[in-house]
Amino acid sequence: MTDPNASNWIDRGLPAERKLARCLAAYLGQQVAGSEIALAPQAGTLAAMVAADASEVQIASYLRSLEQELGVQVPEGPLRRTMAIAIWHIAKAAQTRDRLLARAENPPLPATSTQVPLSQWLHERLAEGTPDQD
Repeated sequence: MTDPNASNWIDRGLPAERKLARCLAAYLGQQVAGSEIALAPQAGTLAAMVAADASEVQIASYLRSLEQELGVQVPEGPLRRTMAIAIWHIAKAAQTRDRLLARAENPPLPATSTQVPLSQWLHERLAEGTPDQD
């Protein structure tokens, strides 16, 4: 499913943390080269937040805490929210790709349920009618 010669990181099968660290570096005004190592813990936190179903609002709140922690000037306008949306989509794209690859490698087994189908269950109960309550 992945191709090492593909033109983008998703199709090459690269982890999201590297791209997240590079985006964080650009957002925080840091050197992008080498950011994969310097911002690895924060990138891992962001990936874990998205995996735990965090919203872009929660991602933006985490970005605000990083700005304060690193002493970065608060950006003007909706930049933080825009970056949070981009980060959420980066992490979610990798998460979706990884789930798809896992499912392709281990497809679910065919259903072997011995339960009665709902339509049959309903038909049996509706055909019988409701018992009189005396």
